[in-house]
Amino acid sequence: MFAPSLGTESRYHSSQEIKNLIELSLRVADAPDASPQAFIASVWEHGVEQAMELVNSITTLNSLRQKIDPYVSEAVWDTELTQIRHNLAIHTGVFKFLNSEWRRSRALAQSLIRDSNQPIQQQIELLDNIIQAQTLRKNISRSSEFGNSAFGPHWRGENSDSHALKALVEWMATLKDVGSEARLLASQLSDRETLRHLSQKLELLLDRTSIELKQLWKSFGTSSESWFDNNYSIKRVPLSFIEALAQKLDRIDSTSHQVIKDPTDQPGERLVLVKKIIALQYQKKVIESQSELGDVAFGSKWLSSQSDWQSLNRDYSWMAKHGDLRFICATINDRNELLNTTKQLSSTSFSIIDELDDLAKELESTSDLLFYSDNQHIRIDSVLSKLTSWIENAEQLSKWVAWQHRRNQANEQGLSAVVERLEDGRLSLPICYSSVEYTYYESLFSLMAKQTPSLSRFDGELHTRQVSYFAEMDLRRIKSSSIEVARAHHRRIPSKIGAAGPVGVLRAEMARKRGHMPIRQLMLKAGPAIQALKPVMMMSPLSVAQFLIPGKQTFDLLVMDEASQIQPVDAIGAIARCQQVVVVGDERQLPPTSFFSRMTEASNDDDDDDTTQVADIESILGLFVARGLPQRMLRWHYRSRHQSLIAVSNSQFYENKLFIVPSPYTEEAGMGLRFHYVEDGVFESGAGNANPIEAKRIATSILEHIQQNPELSLGVATFSVSQRKAIQDELELLRRLNPQYEEFFNAHPGEPFFIKNLENIQGDERDVIMISVGYARNKQGYLAMRFGPLGSQGGERRLNVLISRAKRRCEVFASITDEDIDIERAKGVGVLAFKLFLQYARTGRLSMSAPSGRPMDSVFEEQVASALQTRGYQVHPQVGIAGFFIDLAIADPELPGRYLLGIECDGSAYHSSRSARERDRLRQAVLEDHGWIIHRIWSTDWFQRPDEQLQRVINAIENAKTELNNRAEHKTGNSRAVPIEIVTVEREDVIEVGLDRKDPANDQSINYEESQPEANFAYPLHETPTGILADMVEKIVFIESPVHLSEIITRLRTAWGLQRAGARIENVVSQAAQIACKKGKIYEENGFFFQKEALIQLRNRQNVLSAGLRKPEMIAPKEIAAGAVDIIRDSLGATEDEIITAVSRMLGFKSTSSVLRRVISEVIEQQIKDKQFKQSDGLIVIEESEDIQNAV
Repeated sequence: MFAPSLGTESRYHSSQEIKNLIELSLRVADAPDASPQAFIASVWEHGVEQAMELVNSITTLNSLRQKIDPYVSEAVWDTELTQIRHNLAIHTGVFKFLNSEWRRSRALAQSLIRDSNQPIQQQIELLDNIIQAQTLRKNISRSSEFGNSAFGPHWRGENSDSHALKALVEWMATLKDVGSEARLLASQLSDRETLRHLSQKLELLLDRTSIELKQLWKSFGTSSESWFDNNYSIKRVPLSFIEALAQKLDRIDSTSHQVIKDPTDQPGERLVLVKKIIALQYQKKVIESQSELGDVAFGSKWLSSQSDWQSLNRDYSWMAKHGDLRFICATINDRNELLNTTKQLSSTSFSIIDELDDLAKELESTSDLLFYSDNQHIRIDSVLSKLTSWIENAEQLSKWVAWQHRRNQANEQGLSAVVERLEDGRLSLPICYSSVEYTYYESLFSLMAKQTPSLSRFDGELHTRQVSYFAEMDLRRIKSSSIEVARAHHRRIPSKIGAAGPVGVLRAEMARKRGHMPIRQLMLKAGPAIQALKPVMMMSPLSVAQFLIPGKQTFDLLVMDEASQIQPVDAIGAIARCQQVVVVGDERQLPPTSFFSRMTEASNDDDDDDTTQVADIESILGLFVARGLPQRMLRWHYRSRHQSLIAVSNSQFYENKLFIVPSPYTEEAGMGLRFHYVEDGVFESGAGNANPIEAKRIATSILEHIQQNPELSLGVATFSVSQRKAIQDELELLRRLNPQYEEFFNAHPGEPFFIKNLENIQGDERDVIMISVGYARNKQGYLAMRFGPLGSQGGERRLNVLISRAKRRCEVFASITDEDIDIERAKGVGVLAFKLFLQYARTGRLSMSAPSGRPMDSVFEEQVASALQTRGYQVHPQVGIAGFFIDLAIADPELPGRYLLGIECDGSAYHSSRSARERDRLRQAVLEDHGWIIHRIWSTDWFQRPDEQLQRVINAIENAKTELNNRAEHKTGNSRAVPIEIVTVEREDVIEVGLDRKDPANDQSINYEESQPEANFAYPLHETPTGILADMVEKIVFIESPVHLSEIITRLRTAWGLQRAGARIENVVSQAAQIACKKGKIYEENGFFFQKEALIQLRNRQNVLSAGLRKPEMIAPKEIAAGAVDIIRDSLGATEDEIITAVSRMLGFKSTSSVLRRVISEVIEQQIKDKQFKQSDGLIVIEESEDIQNAV
């Protein structure tokens, strides 16, 4: 009944055909209201796309007219405007009004546009819209005949109802797979709602039927296709066939109810039961056919199908397993008696086995170990023999147990061969221990050599070369690190082209000849640029407070040197401006000067003493220590070249925690601490307060130093200002008498000669330091126990500074000795330390490297020392003090006070090093820097080739002797003052470093490159295969990325020589662009197309040919963002107006329109929202946590 209502024949016999009929009816029901003439028009066979383009043209025209009509007169539609627009667009200069074409075009445009005061740019945009609308009107007019054919009475040209026409075209586009039948039916049927209702009702009925059939087939556990002939698919099976099949299934269902008691509702389960019934029927027939065989085999037990099958199965199993016993069983009449005897024997055997198990458990053993067999197969006679032996030898059991324990241990350790030889007497007990020990260690070495083949292949000479190569590479790495630091700083230096923000301020100040900005104000406005150029600033605390405004300039790290001399109040300002602080100083050296604090001390007398104030702590170093901040002691003492120079300080002030490098020289070699007693020295108290005799002795010693060691720098330290002046006066007199020595006083520009008192010497160091004590008995022979600042609080710190200034030699001149100082009269820790220092200088053992008394680290060192002593060399083990020792040192018999060679063994000191750098480079480098000649012996080489290694050591000793003699000769030949040569540097040779002054617009931007695709004239543009167009789009994007879709259409339209692009062309190009994106090399975002992983840069559009490229909305936001990033990065920040102006100039615009300003401003705001930019002190800067490319 449904087909006739649709007006078609009843030819639908399968579910698929019915479904197709329903789909056709729903398409007809969805048809829009239109005349029959429009439905049956032949143009719909191939003209759907053309009709859609025509409808889109009408829609676009209506939209443009809504924009245009309020602003123009009707005459505009009949006026050719292309040339007018061209003349207005190309003339943009200041003197454009002098051009006649521009004036004529300007006048004509003002006559057509109602608001003649509109800006030129807006008039050009309005003219572009009018030209596009004129083009659309012409296209619509040319397609009027097609419109009449397609839409019939609905067609009214450009005034047609675009919504009604679009609905009809879209419906026609859905009919590609159903043909023209739907259009014909739609033209004949008017009651489409009734048709829709019948179609939906039939669709529900068909779906329900399909579900029920699937459930039926599923219950049978088979696929539906197996029920039908191979000529049909399930969707195309005739309904008549399904009806016949259903009738058969109904009959089968009735039969199953008759056969099966209480059948289930599931057809599949009933099917399984029927199959089982058929199988049972078959088995019954088989049993009945074999009844004769059953009677013969089982006799009376065979009852055909009624037999006891379990009993028959047991009988069969026994016969199959014990077929050889059938005849024996036949001869035994009373099998019950045999069964009873067997049970008794079995019980007895089980009892014996249980007893043996209990015995084995008692002995904590097993039957296998006791009787060499398991319980199931053990022999009774062997058990009796073993038990008898145990009873007869019971007293020897304890010895046997102990031997077995040791024997097992030896076997477990792999000594079974030794056990066997001890048991059979081949190995005697006296030599057993030494043999086993020797074999063990030899085997252990062999095993280690196998596991680590490099041990057996070790070559000390080759390894030494590798160590040397590592040391060289390590030094190169350190050198390259400095280059890497410089390179990293160079990358962070602001670009030379930055003209905005802090860089712009700094460039402006550099360009000024006078009237410069104050430094404090310059640091405020151009601080980021200055810090980028000079990231490291050396400033005093006063300069920090004066030039750096709090909260504006910050630093990652603050390093305060000589922190023991910086007061907390001076350091707090610098600390507040930094993220991290490293305080370097020595609490055991001079504190800050207290001169000014004494002037204000009285004003603080009334302060509350209950709490500790910062002002109570003398230095910033003390404040940090008091606050419990992490500390690290630098334990390596680097200055003194002889340990006697630092021995007192290490002992009295540093608790012997310093690592002191031993020296290869002693006092006789001119190194270390010397004491000069000025026996006739007199301290003149009163106005002089000096010791002139000692001062004269010092002056004379200075000239002697110039004569003997002019290559060594010299400094003189005194305990008082008066003694310093006395020495200066005496030295001045001698210099006038001996002008030939003047060259020395200018010979060491890096470490010039000085005479300083105790308070001013901290931070200085010289090769040789002469100390003038000055204090002595007066003319009456009385010694006052007053030693200047040494007797005051902290005097020991002043002494520590004084006695640790020398690098090679320290000469103490004193008119008193330690025995003259009475610590009962002279109070203070400083005086006591001074007494100990004088005692050490006068009586201490000054030989540089006496043996420490420490034992040798290993047998290896003992063997080396013994071999060298046998050859006649004097060997001192463990030479050094304070944590740094030379394993073996060879004394020079010809020159007392000097060691020829230091020998390093790879012992505990070598293996305990924390790194290869410390082990293989630093340790030897420090020793060689102090004058040692080092030779290394590798233990593996010594053990494998001791004679060869000993000869190498002897050769090294002889070579060291020659080397030291050459050094001494070279030193003698160059023992004169170094002449001073003054070099004048010409101004032209100086390279000035600064910011280059360049125009950022010309230097930073790149020109926009427009692509020129080649057209394939084998096809019109709108009929060109989509794949070809997609490739062309991809090439355009590769050149112009990012580029808007409208510009891609313009490039292709121009390539085909077209003046405009209609809706068909726009649709075709848009589809091609989407296909190109699917290839994965380009992507689209907000109408702009980008090349994947390509760098986005702002491009200059000043000379582009396409007018659309100069429209602000045709510039990708990502491209603007990239330009903004460059400007902010190069200028280290900029204001929004500076960014807008700079981006506009980089784009090639000589002025910034309101539209362009708004577009750039929106991009900046979005970047701030996305946390790519941030506001900081009135400037826009890049977020530090983000990469610059990510900001784009």
